[in-house]
Amino acid sequence: MDVTYENGAALVQTGCFEPRHIFENGQSFRFFPCGENAYEGVAYGRYLRVEKTRTGARLYPSAPQDFETVWKHYFDLERDYAALFAGCEDEALKQGLLYGCGLRVLNQQPFETLISFIVSANNNIKRIRGILGQICELCGEPFSFEGKTWYRFPEPASLSKLSETDLAGCGSGYRAPYIKGAAHMVAEGFPLDALRHMEYAAAKKKLQELPGVGPKVADCVLLFSLGFYDAFPTDVWVKRVMNEHYGFSGNDKQIYEFARERFGPYAGIAQQYLFFRQRENGKK
Repeated sequence: MDVTYENGAALVQTGCFEPRHIFENGQSFRFFPCGENAYEGVAYGRYLRVEKTRTGARLYPSAPQDFETVWKHYFDLERDYAALFAGCEDEALKQGLLYGCGLRVLNQQPFETLISFIVSANNNIKRIRGILGQICELCGEPFSFEGKTWYRFPEPASLSKLSETDLAGCGSGYRAPYIKGAAHMVAEGFPLDALRHMEYAAAKKKLQELPGVGPKVADCVLLFSLGFYDAFPTDVWVKRVMNEHYGFSGNDKQIYEFARERFGPYAGIAQQYLFFRQRENGKK
């Protein structure tokens, strides 16, 4: 991965970067299409426009310091995705790697990821984006960029002060008390960041102490924000992959154990390729 800077943007040369595959695979909900092979949104309290280029990606705005301290980690750019499963003989994963070429697993902020996946329960990407957008407008800090107003994701204390009625009014429905309760627990000291130093099973169990957090939501938080690259979120699409390609069925724990043995320490990244291909073809 090489990077140069031009007109306020970071130009990243990498053979594995496809914005649609990154932002439409259900791991992040605050980036929106804004042109051909381009997305814009807010992460880490900053506006960013992401464009596909012939040699990689253009990230705007991004000074060298922002790239080094935020975006390089956010897009997991120091990891060679092409080498992760080199020589893979697993047919389903090979198909997923080809279909989802350019997909990367984002390193997001834990609290935003937690609330996003509480909202995601029994929901679709369009509605999740809308609900989170309304929540951010209610209690997120506004800022302007190039004449447009954007909103940072709310701090736990600010979000916990919203009423359940306010949250339900954003479209969150039955999830409103879970959102409020989880925000309150984090504001009162629930150790989200400290979970990254635990063993996988202990961190997953701890996360499920939060309202609205079951096994799948916990795995999403672990994979997308806390560095547990072996976490293997299991939903209907993943269960179909397991059944159709491997003839395997079981509970979440059994599926995790199967995936960890088959795909190794990056089972969670493998899951994203398998999930993305299965869901996209299923929708068609």
